[in-house]
Amino acid sequence: MSQSAVLETLRTQPPKLSVGILAADAMDYGAGVKLLEQFGVLLHLDVMDGRVWPSITAGAPVLVGLRTSLLKDVHLLIEEPEKHVAAFAKAGADVISFSIEHCGDVAATLDLIGQQTNANDPARSIVRGVSLDPATPVDAIRSVADKIDAVTLLAVGPTTGKQSFIDALPAKIAAVRALNEQIVIFVDGAVTKDNISQLAAMGPNGIVTGSAAFAGNPAENIQFMLEQISV
Repeated sequence: MSQSAVLETLRTQPPKLSVGILAADAMDYGAGVKLLEQFGVLLHLDVMDGRVWPSITAGAPVLVGLRTSLLKDVHLLIEEPEKHVAAFAKAGADVISFSIEHCGDVAATLDLIGQQTNANDPARSIVRGVSLDPATPVDAIRSVADKIDAVTLLAVGPTTGKQSFIDALPAKIAAVRALNEQIVIFVDGAVTKDNISQLAAMGPNGIVTGSAAFAGNPAENIQFMLEQISV
């Protein structure tokens, strides 16, 4: 699949569901991957270094072990993400997004992502993504909008605790569309079975969830979420 085909797949409606694999049973990520494959969702990996967010999660070696044909959506919630782009590309990432608030040179890092090739398809470049904290205005990416393939709008940030900024998302989605209507828009944070239909109605291209998918009965949860997205 070419990069243009990947982007076209992500741009279609209803929005794609991207599920955080780290919310699955850590003793059996393989079972979690097989479950996601049954539903054809994206596999999302949050990478945290304990500096941007208080948690420390997984690195590139974990991504290597998640062998699947699903698109791998990697979110670098770390300081100096530019230092780790090549490692995650080599590990099999299809999409690499990073926090612009913690990157020294956003334009250069987007260029760096674009220079990488997919580990499983060397002819395909990586989808270039950024993420915006709730308090970060969309105007912060105006100067680099032509370099961006995907934007993740966070509804919860590292300094906002559990406070939800979901009400602000429609305006931010519209602002991204105004910058470049070809940009793929993900929303991430505070996604639950109760609000996923509300989020889908806002018109993003992708919705990221994690613990809400794997709590209780994961298969039932994911099926329910996909049904709500499609309503």
